[in-house]
Amino acid sequence: MRHIRIGARLLCAFVAISGVGGLAACNQDKLLTVPTPDVVLPKDLTGAAVLPNAYAAALGDFQVAYGGSGGNVTGTFGSTEGLVLMSGLLSDELLDAETFPTRLELDRRATNPVNNTMLAIFQLAQRARASAELVAASYAQYEPANPNRAEVLALGGFTYILFAENYCNGVPNSTVNADGTFTYGDPKTGTQLLNSAIAKFDSAITLATAAGAGGTTALNLARIGKGRALLDLDNPTAAAAAVAAVPTTYVYNILHNENTTRQYNGVYTFTVSSKRFTVAEKEGGNGIPFVSTNDPRVPVVRTANGFDGATPFYRTPKYTSLALSPPRGAPTPLALGTEARLIEAENALRAGDAVTFLAKLNDARVNAKTYGDAALPPPALTALLATDVPADAVGRQNLLFRERAYDLYLTSHRLGDLRRLIRQYGRNAETVFPTGVYNPLGAAAGNSYGPDVNLPIPFEETNNPQYKACIDRNP
Repeated sequence: MRHIRIGARLLCAFVAISGVGGLAACNQDKLLTVPTPDVVLPKDLTGAAVLPNAYAAALGDFQVAYGGSGGNVTGTFGSTEGLVLMSGLLSDELLDAETFPTRLELDRRATNPVNNTMLAIFQLAQRARASAELVAASYAQYEPANPNRAEVLALGGFTYILFAENYCNGVPNSTVNADGTFTYGDPKTGTQLLNSAIAKFDSAITLATAAGAGGTTALNLARIGKGRALLDLDNPTAAAAAVAAVPTTYVYNILHNENTTRQYNGVYTFTVSSKRFTVAEKEGGNGIPFVSTNDPRVPVVRTANGFDGATPFYRTPKYTSLALSPPRGAPTPLALGTEARLIEAENALRAGDAVTFLAKLNDARVNAKTYGDAALPPPALTALLATDVPADAVGRQNLLFRERAYDLYLTSHRLGDLRRLIRQYGRNAETVFPTGVYNPLGAAAGNSYGPDVNLPIPFEETNNPQYKACIDRNP
């Protein structure tokens, strides 16, 4: 089991390294006197002595972008949601139970590109990407065989996956040059981003393999990342091959703790602490019944009403167990061996191999982590029987994606899966995403769900001369 512990934030001054970054997150009074404000340059990371802190900083930037935090992390914004929560809102994992319009419009599939909440999320994701790439380059220069290099490369690959799965086509990725100038990135399609991710994972696999036992953690992380990217590219055969050697028991956790508010678990911050996002129940008619099923992979606890005072509130002990001490330090999974088995199950489904399909589903199911408020979690799930597998293709697809929804709940997979159901399985968006009348008890009562199937790129990215708008909003 791998845990990322967040250390000193050497790279805390990183901006998004995109057209968004330099204006929104910096003191604009200094723009006339500082050539590249709040940017760590490659020349600032010289010598092997800086690598441990740089490594910790890259992990820290990824943690905030992915799992969120509980305090001020950018100098401008307060508690940060992270992509786990934001993708959960746009999909059917979470329902907004508060009053902030920037998050309510996301939850009801109608996000305006001018949205301060989503601006911060995009900046932090770009910062995580840039940090990983800069630190990986420093390892290449000073300690090229260090397995930490493979791990950081793999995390960089995951940032590209998160952009591809969560955002519209057209995400630009800019770079900062040694002299402080910027090379502005051209808009990239999801396919281009995923191919870039695979290249990083391939490099990480090569390095981690060469490192032997010391590279095992990074090796399996990169294998799962590569399999996920290949699955997004509709190549399940190659995806299954990529993850075949990953042990089912493998877990790569990002740890949070209470050393600083920046290190708090963002899911805890926005659910238990402030009751803003509740576990969703058949959201918009099409959603998974996460509440009523009360699956031990996503158990729920009813606690009064949400922040808006009206929406019934449910939390999940997956990130907020009362048995955890401290609860704000609950880990956020990034890559799981059970996901590897689910990828293999999907390949078997596509190949018409019902026996392997059931076997792989059950391997993932009986090894899945369960959660609860007691000191000991609930027992493992029982295996599915052949009679539990529908005879028709659509029913089997529904079973697969249901198992993925429970096992990978709130790990920023579900939005990508809903988009794949449209793109790869021919489903209509309005049969997949929440639709119809929005939460009638909440602050946005009287509205209906919009047409969004992904996140827009913030308007502020138009500061990038290479960028104009999303190429398209297709799934």
